[in-house]
Amino acid sequence: MNTPIVLALITLGCGGIIRFFSKVAGSNEGYGPTYMVAQSIAFGSVAIIIHFVQKHPPELSLRMTGVAMFGGMAGAIGVFALLTAFKMGGEGSVLFPISGMSVLVAVILSIIVYREPVTATRLLGLGLGISSILILSR
Repeated sequence: MNTPIVLALITLGCGGIIRFFSKVAGSNEGYGPTYMVAQSIAFGSVAIIIHFVQKHPPELSLRMTGVAMFGGMAGAIGVFALLTAFKMGGEGSVLFPISGMSVLVAVILSIIVYREPVTATRLLGLGLGISSILILSR
């Protein structure tokens, strides 16, 4: 198995854990913004450790800083919305599949921005993904 696929599988597992923990926080009356700050501290700590381990100085162009900030704001709004949905009694078996459709946004943006090819197999995969999410969320 090639390295990008292994890394994507790690992302899948970690993403599932972080989403499940949002259900734990929402179900246990965790205050969303404070929960998000605690997550951000952990996130930043891991980033700092990676800098030290890789012996790479922190660097980011102004443009990429803007991209990171925009992505962080979008992520924060999404996390807060999901935490709030769970706090209001939303079910994980419904909310996780719906929020999981975010992959469609990423795929569509990749196709538009990076002009990645649209193949019949990819369209079929997207269609099956959407179908499974619709079935899971009912």
